[in-house]
Amino acid sequence: MRNFILIAIIGSGLWWAYSQWTGNPTAPEPSQIGTSSEAASGTSTGGSDSKETTSSGSNSSSSNVEATMPNPSGEEASATMSPLDREILMLREEIARFNTPENLVKLSELLLSTDKPALIGEGRGNLKTLLAQDPDSAAAAEARRLMLGEVSGDALIQLAQEIHSKGPSTPGYGLSAEILADQYGTADSKSALATWELLTAAYINASDLESKAPLRSKLWNLVDQWVLSSKEFPEVSTFDTVMSGDSLSVIAQRNKTTVDALKSLNGLNSDVIHPGQKLKILNGKVTVNVDKSDFRIDVYLDGRWLMGFPVGHGRIEKRTPTGEFVVGIRQKEPMWQPRDGRPSIPYGEPGNPLGDRWIGFKDGVHFGLGIHGTDDPESIGTLCSEGCVRLRNEDVTTIYPWIRSGTRVVIQE
Repeated sequence: MRNFILIAIIGSGLWWAYSQWTGNPTAPEPSQIGTSSEAASGTSTGGSDSKETTSSGSNSSSSNVEATMPNPSGEEASATMSPLDREILMLREEIARFNTPENLVKLSELLLSTDKPALIGEGRGNLKTLLAQDPDSAAAAEARRLMLGEVSGDALIQLAQEIHSKGPSTPGYGLSAEILADQYGTADSKSALATWELLTAAYINASDLESKAPLRSKLWNLVDQWVLSSKEFPEVSTFDTVMSGDSLSVIAQRNKTTVDALKSLNGLNSDVIHPGQKLKILNGKVTVNVDKSDFRIDVYLDGRWLMGFPVGHGRIEKRTPTGEFVVGIRQKEPMWQPRDGRPSIPYGEPGNPLGDRWIGFKDGVHFGLGIHGTDDPESIGTLCSEGCVRLRNEDVTTIYPWIRSGTRVVIQE
């Protein structure tokens, strides 16, 4: 034990001597052993001098610690940020050089998308500033759109009304229309009509299929409840009383509709009707829109969404043409006439691609163009046809009653 202590003392002395020789800053100076400020400073005993020396010693220690800590460069620090934080930082730097209202809107949108209350508050404050400074500017219009997600209650309704009143080209118009539609509801026919029009406006204004899907669900519920049922809807429909000698075809012609539409609206399983019977008639003009990029067909009644389904259309080498077309012939269980001169193929026979319904266009340029069903539902949503627009059989059967001869069809890219 005595030998061990002796070795330890000798080792400590050697280490102190080595430290002095190498100038190691971490080794204690002989003059630093003790508690006196004067001893530590090696100077006069002035109070201020003592404080300065103590402070200097502290800074030196900090510097030593910092020297041993990692000190990442700007690029390394940026790499540890989330993509959103990095984007916010870059935009702040951009605003430092170009402080424009447009850049402030962009920054506010990023701040609002974070989960940090302080940043969200900053974003809201920026938007309020923009609205106060120049309420009629393009930046203020974008600010209103963003504020739709930041307010509630009466403030939300007031803001939605303000945006909606400025028209479809206004940022946030579609969302505002949906917000107002939810306020109207469908409790009575008048509110149902207002809701129908607002949801249609929101649907048309929506920029992608993902945004349109929930709107379409709301529209289907309203249409099934009020429009395509036997329920009275005086703002949209009337009732025709069957007279002696009437038939469904006579009543359909009188009201510019189809027999199938009359049967569907009034729950008729046959063509038999009786004098005095009241039949619901939908008033208004039906139009059809086909969006090739979305692979969708939508039917409108006086501009209000009536129904819509996914479609397939022309292969690349046999593209479906765009433009405005008019419905000519309508057929159930149609026969197909191949364009290459082969004999006609009856309905239901192999090789007949027309499915359960055919809605052909009056077109002297594009021979044999139209809308039809298909027995190949997997082809819907793809480039699959000879140029026609095709639907699943159950969908073309649903759409068929509402499209008369003379109906306008618009096909767009």
